[in-house]
Amino acid sequence: MLDSQAQILKQVNKRNVAIFIHNGVEILDFAGPSEVFASTEGFNVYTVSLSKEPIISQGFIKITPTYSLTDCPKPDIVVLPGGNTGPFIENKALIDWIKNSATQAEVMLSVCTGAGLLAKAGLLDGKQATTFHSYIEPLQRATPKAEILRNTRFVDNGQIITTAGVSAGIDGALHVVAKLKGQAVAIQTARYMEYDKWKPEEGLIVKQAGKVATENK
Repeated sequence: MLDSQAQILKQVNKRNVAIFIHNGVEILDFAGPSEVFASTEGFNVYTVSLSKEPIISQGFIKITPTYSLTDCPKPDIVVLPGGNTGPFIENKALIDWIKNSATQAEVMLSVCTGAGLLAKAGLLDGKQATTFHSYIEPLQRATPKAEILRNTRFVDNGQIITTAGVSAGIDGALHVVAKLKGQAVAIQTARYMEYDKWKPEEGLIVKQAGKVATENK
């Protein structure tokens, strides 16, 4: 009896991680962070999309979302991957869901061009951010009140965290793990994944670093 109660309590205490997926989503953008959170104790990871209809990633992988926007559990962490985000930036239901999630979630993490969704929701205004290298100028035009940075793997503004392209989503997710559960736990996850590329110092934590030098733009 006590064991079952302990298991229930353990499940209840997990943070919900909602991975938003859409048609054309970049595989590593969502799979990388998913692996990080699923490999770390204390996270309940699930996919969510506009509906429960299967989506196609990069033209050849079919994925059936676990939830739709209307029935997914309340997320503590939202991951917004990139890849073909253009058609979804004007989706009111999605942007409203992002805005609503941001009022309650601990972390809103964008990967690659997923930053465009945060921008559309107004969540990058007055903040520093980063994105896929070829999307920096378009994102800056889309969110003129933000400062879009080059040459950084991730930018941490507190609740809002953005990463550079594709594999940088792994770095961003590991940073979230370090932030919420400690650096030792994040290092353990990186070792389990054999992700030797992770260098926490290649990210920017705004509250610690302040404004970056002009040459980093």
